[in-house]
Amino acid sequence: MLLNVIFLYWAAPSALPNIKVIINIIDNAYRALAHRLDQIPNGFPRTESGVELKLLAKLFTPEEAALASSMSLEHQTSQVIAANNNLDESHVKSLLIGMVKKGLIDLRRQEGLGLMFGLIPFVVGFYERQNANIDKEFAEFFEAYYKESFHKVMTMEPSVHRIIPIEKTIPVNIDVMPYEKASTYLNSASSWGVLKCICRVQKELIGQGCDHPVENCLVFSSRPGAFDRTDDIRSIIMEEALQILEEADRAGLVHSTSNSTDEVTYICNCCTCSCGILRGMVEYGSGHSIARSDFYASVDDILCSGCEICLERCQFNALGMNNGVCTVNKTSCYGCGLCVSACPDEAITLLQKSPEEIDPPPATEEEWRKKRGIERQKVNQ
Repeated sequence: MLLNVIFLYWAAPSALPNIKVIINIIDNAYRALAHRLDQIPNGFPRTESGVELKLLAKLFTPEEAALASSMSLEHQTSQVIAANNNLDESHVKSLLIGMVKKGLIDLRRQEGLGLMFGLIPFVVGFYERQNANIDKEFAEFFEAYYKESFHKVMTMEPSVHRIIPIEKTIPVNIDVMPYEKASTYLNSASSWGVLKCICRVQKELIGQGCDHPVENCLVFSSRPGAFDRTDDIRSIIMEEALQILEEADRAGLVHSTSNSTDEVTYICNCCTCSCGILRGMVEYGSGHSIARSDFYASVDDILCSGCEICLERCQFNALGMNNGVCTVNKTSCYGCGLCVSACPDEAITLLQKSPEEIDPPPATEEEWRKKRGIERQKVNQ
């Protein structure tokens, strides 16, 4: 009903002469979408100020918002979506393709069915696809939303992201789970791309940027040429992707990716000064902002010269000094390997956790959503 009224307004605005009614209808479209997005396990919590609605209005037209609010994570054809809304299929398909181009929904091609469209979360989802569109106003809206409400879902278990240790810091004499190696994902891909970190772009736009490099978020796909025609993603070869990971290590950035072992399509290089996920630890004291790796750092007291280089590198404040020797707070260590790769004395190594300590990530995104949904229900009770 809502979408039909909005379509009537855009097609023949004179048919709805009461401007207050029109404004209320449009506002309801964004509220309906916000509610739908919050039903996704990732979360999109409401605020008292309503700034989340301003965010949506920057991206979606009222008609797009109303249509998206009727969709689900399960991909459907335009025919099904149109029938669900009692609308003309050709018009709905045009709207859907337009939203795909804006990075607001997902598109898949399924044999025998053709184009399939699905809703995606705010984070990780359509927010990260706005590199080409983000402006200062949008960045300010996001910052206000993050601080007022969104940080709550970024610090909930299971974490949105997990740490991937710097691969060269992983001991070579142990069996390592494939999900702990970035090369596992890069080697199995057929195309690779790099784009600007949306978090550092957002912070820069509000005058709080950091000195870390910006263009180093890696994406990859099993489909050849997947990034050849994208505006905000620069297509690269695998060798450059590996080089970007090395550069991120030198810059003191933490490798992280989606918190599942399969269906991984990106690797971020994060910092606590800008990353929307790691900021949960610094600004809100949450230990669940990001999932740990299967390792923790250990220091050889004899080899350590007390240079303190590692202290500057640690994003998690897990290192300290005692009588001129580096110490590790195991509880605070997330096993990223940044301290290991920078130690000039080779005094720090990564140790693998015991089998009892290892908590493997969910196998699939669907498994992650189920666990996340259960945890959100507990919090909301």
